[in-house]
Amino acid sequence: MRARLIRAFAVAACLAAPMLASAQAGVVVDRVAARIENDIITLSDIRELAAYQRLAGREPAPDSELLRNLIDQWIVANDAAAAHFPPPSGPQVDAEFAALRNQIGSPEIFAARLRELNLSVESVRRMVARQMFLDAYLEHKFRAVARVQPGDVERYYQDEFTPQLQRRKQPVPPLDDVRDSITELLLERDITRRAQQWIDQARAQLDIELLEEPKP
Repeated sequence: MRARLIRAFAVAACLAAPMLASAQAGVVVDRVAARIENDIITLSDIRELAAYQRLAGREPAPDSELLRNLIDQWIVANDAAAAHFPPPSGPQVDAEFAALRNQIGSPEIFAARLRELNLSVESVRRMVARQMFLDAYLEHKFRAVARVQPGDVERYYQDEFTPQLQRRKQPVPPLDDVRDSITELLLERDITRRAQQWIDQARAQLDIELLEEPKP
């Protein structure tokens, strides 16, 4: 969830006009997949998230998982808005967007990939900004309470870190050389665990209605 979060939801007022126009023309261009309180998630939101995952080099999750992810993001976004959490700055978004673009390849390759996935520069930039916003809020909300228990660093070093390097036939540094980085990794894991627990509890209290059965 925290590792990469993307677009949370589309506001009903923004979608009402185009949906009404399409209905009058007798052509359905989008459908509501779920209602959350007074907001909605559409099938196009699910498709856009899948396209973004492909752009980032990942195999898209099933529609049911994408919808659940969007609902989770709605929860985080609304909590962040209530807390008046600030969005990332323009330069921060520029840097993250540039990193994604450079990861994909040359400007020509990036533009071709966007066309292939039916994404625009504006939509990708918006999703990058939202992802940064949600990640930063979860970090802010749970960093202060995240904990690394005694012995966790040593266990990770022995059970995970060392075997991984040995399988790659790489030298294993002494524990003291990597203690700080392992501690930070374990703190991030605890933040993720606490965040998901909070999201699960919040989801259970929401009025959520699935209107379009997503693919499993």
